[in-house]
Amino acid sequence: MFSTNIFLFSFIFSLFCIRIDSRLTDTWLMGPQYDANGEQLKGTYDKQGEPFVYTKEVPSASYTSEMEGYRMNKFEVAEGSTHNSTTDIPVFRYTHVLLMKAECLLRTNQGGAGELVTQVRQRAFKDSPAKATVTDEQLRQNSAYQYGYVENYQIVDPGNQDPIQFGRLLDEYAWELVWEIHRRRDLIRFGIYTKKSWLSHKPQGDYRTVFPIPDGIINANPNLEQNPDYE
Repeated sequence: MFSTNIFLFSFIFSLFCIRIDSRLTDTWLMGPQYDANGEQLKGTYDKQGEPFVYTKEVPSASYTSEMEGYRMNKFEVAEGSTHNSTTDIPVFRYTHVLLMKAECLLRTNQGGAGELVTQVRQRAFKDSPAKATVTDEQLRQNSAYQYGYVENYQIVDPGNQDPIQFGRLLDEYAWELVWEIHRRRDLIRFGIYTKKSWLSHKPQGDYRTVFPIPDGIINANPNLEQNPDYE
């Protein structure tokens, strides 16, 4: 599960193509790490005693060093937290409403989607307000992400390379809502989840757009049938 998440983090992180987008540093913990007194932290595991520096590179999905890979830093961490956290995360927020409305406008061939997405982006481009502006036409363009199956940081199998309708809007969903438990549903809705490859993922059948019903639930109710292809 952890290695899968590492690749997911890399997938979303790679979409932040503009460094002046403050969501990059607001979302990800990177570089040298310090304690509350300004002292640099030291490694305690496989890099014991070395200066603690989070790096972007994640060479393996099977094993990661304690410093490999940027970490999620989108939500405030309570002082004294260790392995577990009681931090609440948003389930539904207004920026998501604006993005969904923008998607509805695009899918029904109406104008105004760009203005809504621009409104969402303005918070992240305070130092360069002009960069926040996006148009309806831009949102209709393909995704900036290079889809394909990856080994050793190289795409070895491009897989399905069909353009994604409203792909730029899908990127906007990623930039704004990363770590808010929406991505799988977004990929399904945009027709990508069972069609394209990314990082360590290859398409594995359209039936995976729904989950299997747990055996315990089926055993408790003989009237239930397992979802197709999960038998």
